[in-house]
Amino acid sequence: MFAIAILDSFVLVLYGILTLAFFGFGIIFYNQFIFPIISRKESDRFTPVQTGDHYDLVVDELSRYATFQIGCRTGHLPTRCNAISEDHLVFQIKKSKDSEDYTITVLRNAPSFYKPPRMEHYEKMENKESFESYEIIGHPAEFRISDKIVKDRMVNFIEISLSSSFYFTKLGKERMKFTFQVGKIQPGINRKQKLRGDVYAFGKEEDAED
Repeated sequence: MFAIAILDSFVLVLYGILTLAFFGFGIIFYNQFIFPIISRKESDRFTPVQTGDHYDLVVDELSRYATFQIGCRTGHLPTRCNAISEDHLVFQIKKSKDSEDYTITVLRNAPSFYKPPRMEHYEKMENKESFESYEIIGHPAEFRISDKIVKDRMVNFIEISLSSSFYFTKLGKERMKFTFQVGKIQPGINRKQKLRGDVYAFGKEEDAED
């Protein structure tokens, strides 16, 4: 009996040591690998957008529906610019049941301009616009967003373009991909001066010459 009790105690101690070892390994792994990635992504969330930033979106085949929001501090594309409202533009993308055809509806919740595919000029955007995915293959739809429109013009703005293209999955299936890309930022975003709420205002880029 006494030997069995000693053996049980030894097994419990061994389990305790293994548990502590795994726990310690988990802490080391988190600090060395996971935490730096999370920290980097978290810091990126507080960085204003810049020309050339792009975001790809593929609509889930089961739900056949996706949304994409552009805002100030929230949404899929947080601009970190104080002139941009939350949910400034909301893109609703609906997939056809049996094909790679999509209908895109764009809802406007703050001052915006819209340049339809294949058109040369921007026009003031009303409450919403709608177009088909094939229209923006090679001819993106473009948007300008800001906090005000003066005499049918935007003095300061951020341009966002939406295009579509096809790609092949690992299983060899052809799917459509949507790309949102940041274009011109007029006159830039003043990254030297952070405002309350971790946002920035329009102004010269930090590396712009006087």
